[in-house]
Amino acid sequence: MTTLETPRFALPLLGVGQAHKELFHNDALLLLDFLVQPTVQEVANDPDVLLPVQGDCWLVGADAVSEWSGREDQIACWSTGGWRYIQPRESMKVVLLSDRSSAVYSGAAWQFMAQIGGPVAGITIDSEARTAIDSILEVLRAAEILPQIN
Repeated sequence: MTTLETPRFALPLLGVGQAHKELFHNDALLLLDFLVQPTVQEVANDPDVLLPVQGDCWLVGADAVSEWSGREDQIACWSTGGWRYIQPRESMKVVLLSDRSSAVYSGAAWQFMAQIGGPVAGITIDSEARTAIDSILEVLRAAEILPQIN
């Protein structure tokens, strides 16, 4: 990190007497736009097969090739200036738009959240408890804390 970057995500800071400040300011806003409530299309390995639209992001997969080679586990975001990369921080969460699932960065790799179904079957059925559990799961899914069940 240089003295003109933020400590967590290396967002560019403005310096005294700095020329073209609008470029650094716009770059910081672009990165913030990607980082606020981050969503990605899905996990991908090859950017050459994608048809990105400005603002689209992907999780870079383990077998990344082409421009993404060496950027495994980073978030690749498409902008008018090309690919921007975000190094995730521990406990960062993203929502995958392809299936409304979630992933959390452990500090070493992305951990994909398993779907949790409501209670079914059993010898003794407590309908009030099942209704309460289903309600809790529904709220957690609506808040995108738990992945959606398709």
